[in-house]
Amino acid sequence: MSANSYLGYGLNAVDAKSRLSVPATFRDVLTAKSGGKQVLVGPGHAGRRCLMAFDTLFAERLQAGIDERHGDAVTPEAYAERAYLFGSAQPHTIDDAGRIVLSPVLRKISGISSHVWFVGSFNYFELWDPWAFKAQPGLPELQRIQIEAELEMRGLPIDGPAA
Repeated sequence: MSANSYLGYGLNAVDAKSRLSVPATFRDVLTAKSGGKQVLVGPGHAGRRCLMAFDTLFAERLQAGIDERHGDAVTPEAYAERAYLFGSAQPHTIDDAGRIVLSPVLRKISGISSHVWFVGSFNYFELWDPWAFKAQPGLPELQRIQIEAELEMRGLPIDGPAA
């Protein structure tokens, strides 16, 4: 199951050129599922201020779900769902060092600044500003402890960078 599922978490820095390393386990799943080094990255879903990253096979599943819900409909709802999921996603190629470059737009809409908290979500993974992830209302206490421990181990402030 793990060879084809995005499981676990990771915390990586964003460098001055907006590059960040995608965790090796997530890169392995991308390669296993789609045979390449391409990942689609777009805005989070369900009101979550994060980014959603997925492989081309999951993009096809998302499209199939939209088709199932809307068929060939040309309703405002169908257009809006397609535009949100696919019009906002950007393809990223993972370089030989395992990095992608986040655009200024994706960084702005997600609030990502100096670090990224990666969260596996089985069929896709999320990219968060770690302090925004930690501040989510209703975040399970064990996840809060987990991210605080990772921040602490890296010597990063628990409550976010100084303003």
